[in-house]
Amino acid sequence: TLIDGLIIGLGFVAGAQQGLLLTGALALEVLFLGLALTSELALTMSNGAILLLSIAIGAMLPIGAWLGLQAAALPPEIITAGYAFGLMALLYLVTEELLVEAHQVPDTPGTTVWFFIAARSSMLTKTC
Repeated sequence: TLIDGLIIGLGFVAGAQQGLLLTGALALEVLFLGLALTSELALTMSNGAILLLSIAIGAMLPIGAWLGLQAAALPPEIITAGYAFGLMALLYLVTEELLVEAHQVPDTPGTTVWFFIAARSSMLTKTC
């Protein structure tokens, strides 16, 4: 979550449009991360402990964003390297964790159709 915040901060250093786009995308990611985390922790922890842990993890996002904004004083090469590191960390998470788990459940024709609809609408959005 700290790295997600860092990416948001570096996105705002690159430009307001990039920062807003990253904020929206990563807010959705953090929402689903929080839902998955709390549902898993509910099996072993009390509600109070889950709340404190969720607050602590959630606090990492604005801390990371603040650290990313502090990078505005650094040379552009270091900002680009930090941005690339953060984005590669996200790609690693997707390929290492999410795709592996996604293939544990067999594909159905319905999920395949929705995948291609989402991919096509993503391509149309980028061209507009």
